[in-house]
Amino acid sequence: MTSHPRNIVITGAGSGIGAAAARAFAASGDRVHLVDLSQERLDTVAADLDQVTTHRIDVSDAHEVRAAIESIDVEFGSIDVLVSNAGIFDGLAGIQETTYELWDRIISVNLTGAFNVIKPVSEVMVRQKFGRIITISSIAATRTLPDGLSYDASKAGLEGMTRRLAVDLGAYGITANTVAPGVINTSIQETSHELLGGMIPDTTGGDNIAANANFLETAVPARRSGQPSEIAATIHFLASTGAAYINGEVIHVDGGWIAS
Repeated sequence: MTSHPRNIVITGAGSGIGAAAARAFAASGDRVHLVDLSQERLDTVAADLDQVTTHRIDVSDAHEVRAAIESIDVEFGSIDVLVSNAGIFDGLAGIQETTYELWDRIISVNLTGAFNVIKPVSEVMVRQKFGRIITISSIAATRTLPDGLSYDASKAGLEGMTRRLAVDLGAYGITANTVAPGVINTSIQETSHELLGGMIPDTTGGDNIAANANFLETAVPARRSGQPSEIAATIHFLASTGAAYINGEVIHVDGGWIAS
């Protein structure tokens, strides 16, 4: 394990779970490298943190991602933890509503985007013979309602990829695990509508299960939605020395939804 400050790369760090994770690591004295598509959101999160860098990147652009990861490695000498969190939502679109364009964009960010970041980061971690890779999936990978087709597929693919990473990288002192949140109070639906615009069908984009008391009452034993800080706490643990023997796991943080 490296000494402080560790270098932590977090994608989708401009809001929600990514921002909460950034705050958790910063509170531990780590150096946090924030990646997001919105410079405005990055600046807002970074304003409250010490030892932070920001990188406005579209994770679906492999060349752009590699350049940023290489610059972090060159300047700071290590990448100790990756939190691959960047993701967008498809507005609950089923097969009838999912266009080729919508499918391609969701997969390119949620699944290919994760690969684009993990590939160069893993090269750094193999060299240093240490690392923690933490991907952020969703209960949607297992419980496919009430989510959309491309979103479900991207999260299931992310879990499969992470299990294989555990096999490929375990001998180098690297762990790869997935955190699968349930209903969490974030702005992912609003942000996704902002980014995807007309690609999201109007007929499916208005539901917000985080605010649906009836759904929470019947499907989630905790009878409430979760907070980004609760996901961040799990992420922070998986990056710790206490989690060194946890590898290839999917950890649901969902108030008991998966058990119901």
